[in-house]
Amino acid sequence: MIYLSIFWVLFVLFFLLYGSSIVFKIKRLKHFFDNESMPFFIILMAFVIIAIATNDPVEIFGVSIPIELQWLASLVGTGFGAWKFYLHPLKNKVYEMDREVGEIKTSVGKVEIDVNRLTEHIINKKK
Repeated sequence: MIYLSIFWVLFVLFFLLYGSSIVFKIKRLKHFFDNESMPFFIILMAFVIIAIATNDPVEIFGVSIPIELQWLASLVGTGFGAWKFYLHPLKNKVYEMDREVGEIKTSVGKVEIDVNRLTEHIINKKK
């Protein structure tokens, strides 16, 4: 019961802090969460895996939620966090790098054309 409880406490605390940084427009906190949250979600994923391996369900105020539903919600929550704070920004960085590589290819192509013209001009002057 302890591992999944730790997961849910940390998960809810994280999203309360992240939500408050958005609502109250605390830019430094939101920027920190956007850029540095992935290690936190790796730790959360470890708690979920340990909870699943040890068959560690959570009871809320004496009410027992089915174990499979708890695990599914936990895995979906960490999956969403991994997507939001790691995979989605990574995709944007890859697109940005792809554009930069395209610009570099264009520049190299232009330099190659200029070098070919220059070599032709030098060869024509020697003749």
